Amino acid sequence: MNNYKNSTFCPLLFQHLATHPHGGVTHCCVADHRNAISSAKDENNYYYNLNTDSIYNTFNSASFRKARLQVLENRKPKACLRCFDEESKNIKSKRLEEIGNYPDFTLDFAKKITDDEGYIKDLDFDFVELRLGNTCNVSCRTCNPASSSKWLEDYDLLQKHLSFKLTNYNSLLSFKWPEQDGFWDDLLKYCKNVKTFYINGGEPTLIKQHFVFLEKLANLGMTNIKLWYNINMTNLNENILEIWRKFDKVKISCSIDDLYERNEYIRHPTKWDTVLENFNKLKKEKFEIDVTQTVSFMNYSNLDNFYDFFHNKNNVWVHHNYVYDPAILSPNVLPLKYRDSIHQKFKAKFPDWKIKELTSLFSKPDNIDDWEKAKEYTLYLDKFRNQSIFNFLPEFKTLL
Repeated sequence: MNNYKNSTFCPLLFQHLATHPHGGVTHCCVADHRNAISSAKDENNYYYNLNTDSIYNTFNSASFRKARLQVLENRKPKACLRCFDEESKNIKSKRLEEIGNYPDFTLDFAKKITDDEGYIKDLDFDFVELRLGNTCNVSCRTCNPASSSKWLEDYDLLQKHLSFKLTNYNSLLSFKWPEQDGFWDDLLKYCKNVKTFYINGGEPTLIKQHFVFLEKLANLGMTNIKLWYNINMTNLNENILEIWRKFDKVKISCSIDDLYERNEYIRHPTKWDTVLENFNKLKKEKFEIDVTQTVSFMNYSNLDNFYDFFHNKNNVWVHHNYVYDPAILSPNVLPLKYRDSIHQKFKAKFPDWKIKELTSLFSKPDNIDDWEKAKEYTLYLDKFRNQSIFNFLPEFKTLL
């Protein structure tokens, strides 16, 4: 990995398919999505979409070819600056993580399979990320209609009542591509040597067609592929477990954001008893299990107790997915004095490297405008859902 610290090379631009619920494709999941900077598009700003376009044409779009040629020339693609920014703060970026995950996919190999115009004509994915539409039975407060169909009604109400504008998702294309047999047939052509499928949603356990695809892989003897899921812990049954057991390597990332009633508030309308029951059910399987915690201003002060519950008491790794967009949900909207007090509290639970990471990311100066928007957003959503943040997250009785 150290060989690449002074390079811009990232294997994901050459062997990785990163889909999004609406059918768009980007360089990877952490590439800059603002104004579609990282999206697959042609020279005339036509945006490729899996509802209508082939995987081959999408992966060889002009924007993808340009990014490949840039890193081969040791330049930084504009959409990839988040990784380089994190590396400058001594944080292990997605780029460095994936270089470690795919050590055989070197810079020299990338040059070998890429032509002078940036095309990869013999597609053979190592890593496929599938965010299977927006069908979901949960409307987490850090989510939106692009990733959860359950959000549609509340989002419409928020758009009508808030004093500021939200991201408009009305122009997105259909979310039906995961239900089309043609997509799965197309994908199979480029998965001869695939190593990992990362499967997310929406809620992927609700998408029947992808289980048909998994059965096909098993029948073809491709059971050495690693299946890596991110699920909301509400929909787990014996049929799903039976399919997963056919594969040699299965990793389940449990999407849980807080403890007890706090999680029920943030990940509405989940029930803690159901979440914990399914968590314990997974622990009995021979799967790799971790917890993916989406970190927002709502749960930031309780990260230490959450870590203690899952990491120390249940012996599972807790991975943090930080909210950057929209900014009004980021921990950085909290008053700086309060964030500083949280960081002091964390020193009793977190290792030094984690404290440094959190303080480097979430010590920005106060932004009064964003904090006011966060309060307005929260209180209106409480009204529509007949909830009160004060009943679930009592620390906000003072803050709000």
